[in-house]
Amino acid sequence: MSHFYLPGPWPKPGQDFTDEVVLDAKLAHHLRVRRYQINETFKVFDGKGLSANACLTVMDKKSAAVRLSEIQENLRTETKVPITLAQGIAGGDKMDWLIEKSVELGISHVIPLHTERSVVRLDGERAAKKQVHWEGILIAASEQSGRTVLPSIEAVQNIPLWLSSLDPHDNSLRIMLSPRAESSLLSVVKRCTPQALTILIGPEGGLSDSEEEQAKRAGFTPVSMGQRILRTETAGIVALSAIHTIWNQF
Repeated sequence: MSHFYLPGPWPKPGQDFTDEVVLDAKLAHHLRVRRYQINETFKVFDGKGLSANACLTVMDKKSAAVRLSEIQENLRTETKVPITLAQGIAGGDKMDWLIEKSVELGISHVIPLHTERSVVRLDGERAAKKQVHWEGILIAASEQSGRTVLPSIEAVQNIPLWLSSLDPHDNSLRIMLSPRAESSLLSVVKRCTPQALTILIGPEGGLSDSEEEQAKRAGFTPVSMGQRILRTETAGIVALSAIHTIWNQF
């Protein structure tokens, strides 16, 4: 059964709710394109952990509405611990692909970063448009993968300012992918219990020496992905897959 994002507010699970919910224009158009018919039912989620059955009650050229039933909390597709991906912005469509796949792998939060070696620079109106574009990717990937909690994505930040803003008293695990690291990702993650985690990854060309030093001072442990150098859009996906396997989060 198809699975669509329908933002709340929704009633709480177990409450009687007979009112119709009017759909936004984008979802209504999507249902028209897919030729949904009146009284047809599909799954919806509110992005905060609730899912429900939605029965299509209105469908015309101007609007669409559904009636919700069997509202329930549903976190079975979510990871046991939150994982944040702090990613140096990659060029071309690599960033889009990386965000899409990281959502499929259960990421909780994405922080796009300008770094010294970032080829792409986003600011002003261009940054705002890219933010909307990435939010659309988050939604589409969540719908495709059956998630019920919508990951969040922050506005683009400069890495020095972001690192300096981190709470020094936060004891959650922070790791930084670096080909120069002496410790492996496997060794570091295996000796830690599942916990909130932030993964820092540079863009094409990686992080500079000064950025790595600042990250270390901010509590990030450098880890290696092995003898081969992975592309930035590959490294994050491999790291997430490995962490889920080690911590048994699949």
